[in-house]
Amino acid sequence: MNAAGTGIAPRNSTPRNSTPRNSTPRNSTPHSSTPHATRNANGPRAMHPAGRSSHSDTTRPSTLPSITSAATPCQPTVPILLHTNDLPGPLSLSRLSAFGTVNQLDEFSGYWSDHANTLYGRAAIVASIAPFGTVACTYTAAWVWLGGDPFPNTIDVISTSHFRSSTVGRRIRVFKRLTLPEQILKIGSLTITTPARTACDLVMAPESDPDPSTINALVCQLMSAYEFQPDDCLQIVKEHRHHKYAARAKEFFTAIQREIDEITTERYS
Repeated sequence: MNAAGTGIAPRNSTPRNSTPRNSTPRNSTPHSSTPHATRNANGPRAMHPAGRSSHSDTTRPSTLPSITSAATPCQPTVPILLHTNDLPGPLSLSRLSAFGTVNQLDEFSGYWSDHANTLYGRAAIVASIAPFGTVACTYTAAWVWLGGDPFPNTIDVISTSHFRSSTVGRRIRVFKRLTLPEQILKIGSLTITTPARTACDLVMAPESDPDPSTINALVCQLMSAYEFQPDDCLQIVKEHRHHKYAARAKEFFTAIQREIDEITTERYS
């Protein structure tokens, strides 16, 4: 009898819309975890876990470095102080100084000119020179606040210690003065006196320092740049009234305050 006429499916045939025995449906994952054999074109048969081929194992490592858009290239760092051993030869420092790239401090060291153009750059320069645990003051502090050339001839610090050795060809000059916490600031890693306290220290500096016109110019620049008044300095001088040059400082700032008051009165009269 014809199988088509009876409606009975022939033996070894698969009904429509049915899954063949021992076959895996499309887009499905085999339930068996038994490794499958894959043949390499250039080698013997190799065993790999189910669903993975030898090509994927050889072309993709298990761990890859993650590269994201947030990654930034390493930037070269320029040292705050440049020494002769950082350069190709002993004459390189002198050549860089002649070009204006470096301000030479002594025969063996200097600082980059660009660093001295900012307040934080000057503070970093002094911090790398001044002894640890000291407070930059007087002419060294004035250079940090105002900049300009040349670099001070001494490293002026407030400290209870005594330093016999010099640094970058400069003598370390120590002042043992009372310093209140509100008269000290921190710029990066440098501890320094405030502009008003720096002005007071300049006026109360020893008589061997530069002429009064230089001190007057520095004090006026500090007052103009950081907007403090002579009265602020008079208050600081009052707190140090036992200082050897306190009377001279009081007279100095009183004269400046009197001059400011006279100018103000004439302007608004």
